[in-house]
Amino acid sequence: MKSLDDSIAEYRRILGDLLRKIEELRIKSEQEAKLKGVLSKLGIQAPPTSPPANEINLRNVKILVNPFPQQELSSLEVAVEALNNKITALTNIRKELEVLSALGDIGLRVVVVYVDDIPRTIILKFA
Repeated sequence: MKSLDDSIAEYRRILGDLLRKIEELRIKSEQEAKLKGVLSKLGIQAPPTSPPANEINLRNVKILVNPFPQQELSSLEVAVEALNNKITALTNIRKELEVLSALGDIGLRVVVVYVDDIPRTIILKFA
């Protein structure tokens, strides 16, 4: 249980840091959008590129070189959603495993198998 509590606390701390970073990027993104709006009124258009020239796609990884605020914001929003899902999963598992805390005094050895930092199998062995 302590391991789950520690993991949840650490992920929540990371989530808080990411949310602060996202707020900063939203401000930068809004400022960039305003600048583009003003420039477009002056007749200056940024050429659309797809994908942007600063983006490199590998198999399962996207590399952003000197990203625009909106690109960085999108990436962090995906990370926040995944982290939030992980916190929810760990919290739900912890609630379900509270029943096992009553078994602490009968001499069980507990082995936990983790997959992607989430407990997937819990093995209880009599000592």
